[in-house]
Amino acid sequence: MPDALSATVVTDLDALEKVAPGWDALAVRCRRPRSAPAFSLAWYRHALAPGAHIRVVVVTDGDEVVGVAPFYALRTTFGFYQYNLAVPILFGVEPLVSPDREQEVASAMGHALAQTKPVPDLVFVDSLPAGSLLPAHMQQGWPHPDPVLVSPHSFPWSRIELGDGGFEGFLNGRSSHFRKHFRSSYRKLVAAGFERRTWSDSDGISERVPDFRRLYEARREGRDGNGPPFDDAFAAVVVDAADRLSGTGRFRMVTIERPGEIIAAVLVVRAGGVASAWYMGFDDTWADLSPSFVSVVLCIEDAAEVGDTTFDLGAGAYNHKNRLTSDAPIFQSSLLVRRGLFPFHTPAQLLPFGARQSVGRALGRMKQLPKSVAAKAGIV
Repeated sequence: MPDALSATVVTDLDALEKVAPGWDALAVRCRRPRSAPAFSLAWYRHALAPGAHIRVVVVTDGDEVVGVAPFYALRTTFGFYQYNLAVPILFGVEPLVSPDREQEVASAMGHALAQTKPVPDLVFVDSLPAGSLLPAHMQQGWPHPDPVLVSPHSFPWSRIELGDGGFEGFLNGRSSHFRKHFRSSYRKLVAAGFERRTWSDSDGISERVPDFRRLYEARREGRDGNGPPFDDAFAAVVVDAADRLSGTGRFRMVTIERPGEIIAAVLVVRAGGVASAWYMGFDDTWADLSPSFVSVVLCIEDAAEVGDTTFDLGAGAYNHKNRLTSDAPIFQSSLLVRRGLFPFHTPAQLLPFGARQSVGRALGRMKQLPKSVAAKAGIV
């Protein structure tokens, strides 16, 4: 590890709170809104699974935070220690490194992971741009025995570049049918007394969490239960993150509502000129006026109004996303396997690392026995 860098593994929330300002500044610099500490810290506090351990790798250069990888460690049913990135409900959290220092920072992360307890058997590194060498640099920094880097899994990440044209430029880049559909639907919603409202203060978001929960669960039910449930822990994460970012404009809820009634809501996270739609819900009673479609377009309008140049819809290439954009850069998830046996689901691999070493040494000694002795022992 370079002398200028210091890599530590932070295991408790109080210590992480002290790191949060530098961590947040790095998220803004990297333009990664989902990787901001407000969401990871809220999730660690309210939704960390029983038996899981906080393991956040923090790399500093003097007083500057230059790398953060917010993992949590969980022992699997097979006895592996698996390290996943935090906030599964926010899919898209990734290790952050200073843009010009990826190799040395990622190497320091790998070195720190190898020294922590419990030592990771499996490390999942998610949501990196395709071709990122960060997992390989983590592997290189890991002392012997080197982990094996498994071929990455790739997926599209739907994105809209707003550019200088802003919202009108976005609309003009869509088909005439798209523009007509949006304007007609929104005009009818307004005629029914609804309007777009944007909330970035803690009170405004928190007051609408019950309605958001109702709308989201209705949408999830319509998708045969796909997606994480909006349970009490999920609600607590949203309220906590809203409180942490209240007044900054970095966490927003865009709604279509009229007094006493909300029929659509979208959560949006922001950093460094990028706005990212998290979850949404809508009232199917109003489906003929397309509140889901209209609400997302209104989110794009809101992003343009506050100066964001990029709006993304998260992972996956679905029809409702393809209607909004044709730009879907490829991202990837990688896996580091510490034990290095392939396939790592073989019975031998399920043994603890030390036990497998002992068995290997014993088998080696057996091979040196005379055949007559080995036959009596039932070895050959």
